[in-house]
Amino acid sequence: MNSLDTTAPRLSRTAAAMTVLAMGLGYTASVVDPTILSAEMSTVRIGLGMSASAASFIASLATLTTAAAVLGAGALGDVYGMRRMYVVGLLGTIGFGVLGAAAPTVAVLMVARAGLGVALAFLLGLPLAIVNAVFAPERRTRVIAWYFGVGFAVAAPLPAIGGVLAAQFGWRTCLLVTPAVAAAALAITLRYVPHPPRSHRALDVPGLALAAVALLALVFGISRLEAGVDVVAITALCTAAVAAVGFVVREWRTPQPALELSIFRSSRFNAAVTAGVVFNFLTGGLMILFAFYLVTVRGESPEVLGFLLIPATVLGAVAATAAGPAAARFGDRPVLVGGLAVMLVAVLLLRLFDENTSLVVVAAAVVLSVVGGAIVATPQASVMMAGAPAHLGGAVSGVKGAVNQTGYSLGPTVFALVGINLILAEGTTKLAGSGITLEEAREAFRATHGGPAGGSHLLDPDRARIVATAATESMLDAIHTISLLAAVVAVVAIVVAIVWLKPESRGGPSTS
Repeated sequence: MNSLDTTAPRLSRTAAAMTVLAMGLGYTASVVDPTILSAEMSTVRIGLGMSASAASFIASLATLTTAAAVLGAGALGDVYGMRRMYVVGLLGTIGFGVLGAAAPTVAVLMVARAGLGVALAFLLGLPLAIVNAVFAPERRTRVIAWYFGVGFAVAAPLPAIGGVLAAQFGWRTCLLVTPAVAAAALAITLRYVPHPPRSHRALDVPGLALAAVALLALVFGISRLEAGVDVVAITALCTAAVAAVGFVVREWRTPQPALELSIFRSSRFNAAVTAGVVFNFLTGGLMILFAFYLVTVRGESPEVLGFLLIPATVLGAVAATAAGPAAARFGDRPVLVGGLAVMLVAVLLLRLFDENTSLVVVAAAVVLSVVGGAIVATPQASVMMAGAPAHLGGAVSGVKGAVNQTGYSLGPTVFALVGINLILAEGTTKLAGSGITLEEAREAFRATHGGPAGGSHLLDPDRARIVATAATESMLDAIHTISLLAAVVAVVAIVVAIVWLKPESRGGPSTS
């Protein structure tokens, strides 16, 4: 039988503000760490003298272990205390983050990144559950909006700070940004954040193990597809499917499941899940397209996109914060649909891109994509958490993290697969006589967007420029085609939200 401790103590104004700040800092750490590492991966690779394949594996390792652990992190929070498990995650982030910065060998860095990914799962899977548990229902949407606002605002300058640290003091210092954020969150949490109610139930270890295997195999399989369809990718995806089926069967049969699957009977909950997958799919995919366009088509420095993302992220913080009062006044559906519509406009702006498109237009597309995603995040989170049973807040928050991780992994993979194949299909004749094989050209495009193959060891810069010059028109055509694909996905999500995300009656179930 599931039972709950007495409700958490009422918060003072200072404690409430500090709780939101502590949760927002945790969210910041979980989302900004992969960005910093990706941006500085070449420096880290040179510093430790690692191979291209090892660098690719390390770049994605924390993401994989986060995906595997996020649902378990939420469930552990339900059983052993959300604040306690959040503190464990913060301590792990500090410890493994510092270990990574001090790593003397590639093997030690791999261990550090794997451990950091698990720690970050607690920072991704528990903050929303804590907010949902300690704030009154009528305040939650606004508080969730502030939570995302803090996350976006703090995250905005951190990649640039990481770059400056790496340039001035060496690659190890950029890996200290995430533990520094976690240390600040830890100090605030220990001082101000209350202990939310705990659930008295058994921990469903087999169910969590099946979920971990399913999520790990799914995210790995999706990322592997970016290098093309092969036996490893198909095996991983099949493993994910088998484990997912096993998880569903286990959760239906066990009396105390890690996740009550009945929550998926709610059309509102499913609409929020769909929106989460789609806006993360679009966000991840669009970042690849923007980088591809700026670096490969226009020949800009990779830092240009980072520069454009700073104002975009700041405006995203404003949009996320404003989404709370808007949702409270107008309802979740118009705000969520509005955010998806903003992302749709960003996608359609890609149709205007050519070799000489004004950077103002490119910046507008980047800003709209980030702002649209920020607007969607607040109602998506509030709807999902409103559907969480009181004793499963952590697990449902973990589901949200898993949904978002999967969507964000899927976007770059689909966009890269479709884009590369379109480019090569059109560019084959233009490469005739260059001495460059299709596989070498494919590697060049993977290298452009940081794909898993590395690529630079297979095609030297001069020959890569030949590929880019020969296929510029094909690349633009591919970007335009992908934008239509992305637009269709956005429109489908909008329709799903309009149909499924019906206003909740005032007499609906309590979420406290």
